[in-house]
This record gives sequence, C-alpha cells and structure tokens, in this order.
Amino acid sequence: AGSEGGRMPRLSEEQMAQLEKNPFVIKVTSEKIFYSEEFKRHFVAEYDSGKKPTEIFREAGFDPRMLGAKRIERASARWKKTFENMEFSRKRRVAPRSR
Repeated sequence: AGSEGGRMPRLSEEQMAQLEKNPFVIKVTSEKIFYSEEFKRHFVAEYDSGKKPTEIFREAGFDPRMLGAKRIERASARWKKTFENMEFSRKRRVAPRSR
C-alpha cells in the first residue's frame, strides 16, 4: 500500500517533551501520542459543532505543523468512529418495559 499505509514520522525528543506538557496528553512515545479521554470527547463535540480538526487541536494547545496533517486526520477519523459507535449503541439500549 505504498507510503499511504506507512508510519507517521517519528517524534523528536524535543517534540515529545513539548507534547508531554499539554494537559490533554497522557503519554508520548517517538511513534505515538496518547490523548486523554477528555480531549477526545472535546474534539468530537467541537467537530460536531462545525470546527475544523486543525483548529480544535490548535485551540487545545497543540502545534498542528508539528503533529502533521496525517496524524490529525487519522486521530480525527478514529475518534469520530469511536464516538459514533458509542452513540449508536447507547441509542439502541431500550428502557425495560413496565408492566
């Protein structure tokens, strides 16, 4: 699948240190950023209200250029899918019938 299926560019020590200062980051490795559940929920709510992914990351104290468009795009898609599935399963739970 060529470079499309390739890995994200590795994060430098400096970038990792900068990311770790962000309250929405739980953990950082050279290859992965672990965001807090709070940020994921915030992201989805802001996205649903019409904000662009890059804008949401920027307002949350992230440098979109450092993260890169692909990393933001993938996180966005993952979270939207996760929260859509959660909403769907919540809506499918039917209250027990009263007799």
